[in-house]
Amino acid sequence: MQIIDMHCDTISKIRHLENEGQHTSLRRNSLSVDLEKMKKSGYTMQTFAIYVDWEEEPDAAGAAKEILKVFQREMDQNPDLISQITSYSELEANEKAGRMSALLSLEEGAIYQESTDTLKWFHEQGVRMATLTWNYENDFGFPNCMGNPFTQEIWSWGDNRGLKEKGIQFLEELEHLHILVDVSHLSDGGFWDVAKYSTRPFLASHSNARGLVKASARNLTDDMIRTLSNRGGVMGLNYAVSFMRPGWKPGEAGTTVEEIIQMADYITNIGGTDCLGLGSDFDGILELPEVSDCSQISLLAEQMEKHGFTYTQTEKILGGNVKRFLKENLNG
Repeated sequence: MQIIDMHCDTISKIRHLENEGQHTSLRRNSLSVDLEKMKKSGYTMQTFAIYVDWEEEPDAAGAAKEILKVFQREMDQNPDLISQITSYSELEANEKAGRMSALLSLEEGAIYQESTDTLKWFHEQGVRMATLTWNYENDFGFPNCMGNPFTQEIWSWGDNRGLKEKGIQFLEELEHLHILVDVSHLSDGGFWDVAKYSTRPFLASHSNARGLVKASARNLTDDMIRTLSNRGGVMGLNYAVSFMRPGWKPGEAGTTVEEIIQMADYITNIGGTDCLGLGSDFDGILELPEVSDCSQISLLAEQMEKHGFTYTQTEKILGGNVKRFLKENLNG
């Protein structure tokens, strides 16, 4: 069974640790994602996000370039295990060679909002997925959650403000460059503007269902899930407990496997089996889930089948649906 995860913050976490004097390798580490654990679990591909907290690092593009250097270093040091891809054909080539694939994404539009030249530069470095916002308003639009969950209280609501004019312009540029548009973190109004103005399928790399966890506006409404699915998109199960557990309160233990399965069941009942994949948010969530690192993904697979998912459905959710999406939309 092939495993594909659409979102983790591991590379950004490595850069943070190294800035604190702790040398960390992607090959083997104490984080939730490393290459040896991925290989053990049968990963085909992992998307690595260049995540920047714009409030803490006002030069978002500069910070992103530092994180990019960490990513490139790790790719250079581990060619036996993994290689960056910019197209579906490169993913296929890695599979044939017995290597895993790495897809690079940007998480915060402020990284590239200064000019299309900045976006084009990151595209030249192999970025093939990008959000328009993180948790702050920027030149493109608005988020549904405000603040940094690691340092302050989060305010969460369904914000109906849509994309700004510059956001619509850059949405067009993202599609022109064949960079996959990621609506995770985007306001409700922003989601509907992406649905209105985009010409290609889009994705929500790490978002769950608001219909099950109403307190989390970072999750998608039922209508959003149906729209994304009808457009041929995919969304990734986010393991963060605040996105998974109805009535969650700070300080509670992390997400259980059963809660992930309940969320998967809810989403597939709304959008169908073909719209759902994985978007763990590993190394970017506060409370470790029961599936605490990428080596334990077999726990989820085993329990899904015990809870009534067929082997084919489980295979699709753990990787097949995202692979289909990439085949149709990752064109280099």
